[in-house]
Amino acid sequence: MKYLVILIVWILPGYFTQSSPGKDLWSVTIDPTGRYAATGGDDRIIRLYQTKDMKLIQSFPVHSMIRRLAWQPYGQLLAVATNDQHMHLRNMVTGDSIPLQGIEYGGRGITWSYNGKFLAVTDNHLIKIFNEKGQWIRTIQKEDKTSYFDIDWHPSKNVLLVSGDDIRLYEMSGKKLAILKHREEHTGVLSVEWHPSGQFFVSGDYGHEEEGIPTLLQYWTPEGKLFKTIKGSKMEYRDLQWNQDGSLLATASDKLRIWTKDGELKYEGGDGKENLWGVSWNDYSKELVTVYFTGILEKWNSKAVSLQRFD
Repeated sequence: MKYLVILIVWILPGYFTQSSPGKDLWSVTIDPTGRYAATGGDDRIIRLYQTKDMKLIQSFPVHSMIRRLAWQPYGQLLAVATNDQHMHLRNMVTGDSIPLQGIEYGGRGITWSYNGKFLAVTDNHLIKIFNEKGQWIRTIQKEDKTSYFDIDWHPSKNVLLVSGDDIRLYEMSGKKLAILKHREEHTGVLSVEWHPSGQFFVSGDYGHEEEGIPTLLQYWTPEGKLFKTIKGSKMEYRDLQWNQDGSLLATASDKLRIWTKDGELKYEGGDGKENLWGVSWNDYSKELVTVYFTGILEKWNSKAVSLQRFD
């Protein structure tokens, strides 16, 4: 209750609200308490909703187009990935903005360590690690300058999973563990996600269905051995997220799809005409929130049945 009261105090001064979910939405994330969802995209506005009824509580502008949002585990910081040097941490209790030191290019990947003490971001072709005060700790160099798309921190170890033209595994120290080629065709891997057990991870790539190159959802061992490949999506996998106990995987592409731990498709939601770009589980209500690039915000139950839709 203390968290809620302080947040309401912060809402009052100096900010504005808007009824529209916005346009060109890239990302959605639900806070650790399950009470709030934040969205961001090309209109450079972070919007904060209460998840019980998806009522817009607060909107406030940032300097740049937002590419990914990630809420700190056990904390009150929202990490904001942008397409330029203005990546930052937003304290969602006080409203303060904490710049990430030394960002050069901007990027899409952003992930907290399992204890919430460190943050890893993809700064174009670089991986940079910060503490929760926004202070730079380390840069992990790449051999070339092709962009990274996504990054995820192991749920119990200081091991980073990162994707771009390939999939890579690094220790937090910068030691390279593996470089994985996910297929023969040249397609980017847009999303990667560790299973909560840390015993395997999943990747989703771009594909080019119109050219006969199917979009792939793939399962890998921690060492990088491919053991399952799934086809079926007509659009790229923009986002992946496991629920808290790892029993269900939600994927955002042409439809919302819910998979079992073993990769069995259980439920589908949506008509397939609009591409979903972000998905986040609410582990308290067992519901999900998605965003479409076209500017639609939607809440679903765990069987991919739509509960509320806003555009």
